[in-house]
Amino acid sequence: MKNHIILFFALILMVSCEQKSKETLNIDASVQQNDELSENPLLMKPITSSIQPEDSTMSTLYGNEIAFNYAKQNSDSQYPKDAVLYEVTWKQKPDELWFGGNIPKEIYSVEKITFNNDDSVYEKFQGKPLKQIKINETDKNLRKGFIISQKMAVSP
Repeated sequence: MKNHIILFFALILMVSCEQKSKETLNIDASVQQNDELSENPLLMKPITSSIQPEDSTMSTLYGNEIAFNYAKQNSDSQYPKDAVLYEVTWKQKPDELWFGGNIPKEIYSVEKITFNNDDSVYEKFQGKPLKQIKINETDKNLRKGFIISQKMAVSP
């Protein structure tokens, strides 16, 4: 009889502690397989991030190993050959788990800068799935200058 009571209370304890699992991985804010990107920038190292409240967007600048190490050691924007930067911008949505917080909703755009010997190549991807779009030279140069000029975020 005593074993039945212990078993009963153990069962009650297990059932009462069970919580519904909530999906915590934000799939919509991730790079999808059918996007035209040659690599997933979200797997690279973050250099800095920013929030644009007027547009309800947030951005993170990612870099490959070469770009990350350069940004860590230098404050200028003379990235070496084979450095690659990705500026990923998301639309925002309210965070369901943290009152007042915002999290990425879906990728709005990805801007890629690849550094060659004396030149850099700018590409922009937008849409769902992400596809390369054409952009005029003036806007291309403005965006390239802005992205390259960002400094690495200071962290302890």
